Amino acid sequence: MSTARQRPTFRSRLTGIGVEALVSIGTAFGFLAWSKDINVDPLDRKGQVSGLAALQLRFAVLAGVLVVAMVLTHRLLAPAHRLYIVRAGCAAVAGLATGLVAGGIAVALRGTQLPLWAGGGDYQWILEWTAALWSGQEISDHYPPVVFWVIGAWARLTDQPHVLALKDLQLAGTALFGPAAYLAWRLVLRPLWAVTIGVLAMLPMIEPVKPYPQITLVMLIPVLVKFLSTVRRAERMTARRALLAGTLAGVGLGLLFLLYSGWFVWCAGGMLVAVALAAPWRTGWRPVLLLGGATVVSFVLVGWVHLRGLLAPTGGTSDDYFYFDTDTEPAYIAMWRNDRPADVGPVWPPVGELGGVGLFTLLLAAGLGLALALAWRRSIVIALGACAASAWFLRMWLASEQWETQTVRLYPRTTAVVLYCLLILTGFGVLLAVQRWRDRTGTTGPASRGPTAPVGLLLVPLLFVLASAGSATVDRYLPDERTDHAGYFAWIAHTTPYPDGRCSRWGVAHGCQPTADRVPAD
Repeated sequence: MSTARQRPTFRSRLTGIGVEALVSIGTAFGFLAWSKDINVDPLDRKGQVSGLAALQLRFAVLAGVLVVAMVLTHRLLAPAHRLYIVRAGCAAVAGLATGLVAGGIAVALRGTQLPLWAGGGDYQWILEWTAALWSGQEISDHYPPVVFWVIGAWARLTDQPHVLALKDLQLAGTALFGPAAYLAWRLVLRPLWAVTIGVLAMLPMIEPVKPYPQITLVMLIPVLVKFLSTVRRAERMTARRALLAGTLAGVGLGLLFLLYSGWFVWCAGGMLVAVALAAPWRTGWRPVLLLGGATVVSFVLVGWVHLRGLLAPTGGTSDDYFYFDTDTEPAYIAMWRNDRPADVGPVWPPVGELGGVGLFTLLLAAGLGLALALAWRRSIVIALGACAASAWFLRMWLASEQWETQTVRLYPRTTAVVLYCLLILTGFGVLLAVQRWRDRTGTTGPASRGPTAPVGLLLVPLLFVLASAGSATVDRYLPDERTDHAGYFAWIAHTTPYPDGRCSRWGVAHGCQPTADRVPAD
């Protein structure tokens, strides 16, 4: 009898992906639901600290159960079956990572029906356009429409005003960050590295106020890596397979484009160059053209409802919103703060140790060098490098013109692209270095020098980082009356009257002025 390891069938792989998605998403939403019974006053600092500690206690309990279960199954199950436990365990960690943050936002909003920002800022016109769309009116198509569809559909399904529906969508979107990043990176990485690299690099991108733009980013980058890898293997494809692969890629990219299109602008130029240089033109130009053509056609068909708005003469943005980050030294990308209140301290960027460059940036540079030295020809390095370089050049070009044009054109958002790509490249460089070391020291394969540590134990340091980062992120968004603090988004959710004029449970005591006769709690 042959002992060769059989390749998994398409059906088994599809089942495995389904299980990982179910576990990851289920864990995220399960933790969010469990967090909703933490009964504290989120506007009192003692209540905030108690809430943070309660979240950490619940995270520790679930993390402990997960680690013990994975260690036990590692000892009890045959090696052939351990992979399924590893996949489920890594998926659960990804769900816990942002289930914790979403649970923290639920604590921050306890006692109010309003969402972060209370429907103000960007949400003012988003809600206006949503109301217009769902009342049958024509709206501009220069902004991705999925957010309007989702807000309107959820409000109708739950029978509540659009502004109140936003709270549920913010919580759900925040919870989905981890599962979205993990499942997208599973297209190109194994479970342990997908959660260690993909989910860890996602942490700076978590944005509870408007989660959908950053969710698009953390999914788009691995999809582009997968697409470039597919293009490089096109010479081995039949015409039918090339058309199918291109169609799937185009549909996937089109759906992400309809969720948020800004990241496509920063990455498109670099990816076009990468595809042109990496495609096997000499030996497989026919399947490459079929693959590329199917991708373009399906992408245009799916995204046309929004793409036509961008291609219109008035479709480009003339953004002139200057804020703290537009006055920042343009080469600084080590920390992504979006355009949120500038609770960044008196000196920004922070003064670095080496010629003004901080240790974190130096580590990113070292990680980039490691990835280039060990795998400069690999698709993941080419795609990530192309996206980062494209965003960098566009950033400097647009920033160099802001004096002449008196416009921003959203260039500070390239920070997220460059930072995310460098974080992934650093993680990938470490992955390759570890693999090289294990190969050279004989710690892999039948000749390994000792028992392999259970994956459950290897996840403990990652869980500690995720718990710490989650607590820090939540603490930043807890209610704070200072207008230059991210906690102000939750503060105004408590102190702004509901559409019917009532105030939240603790709102009246902190300045909410009801316009209705009665002021019920909750």
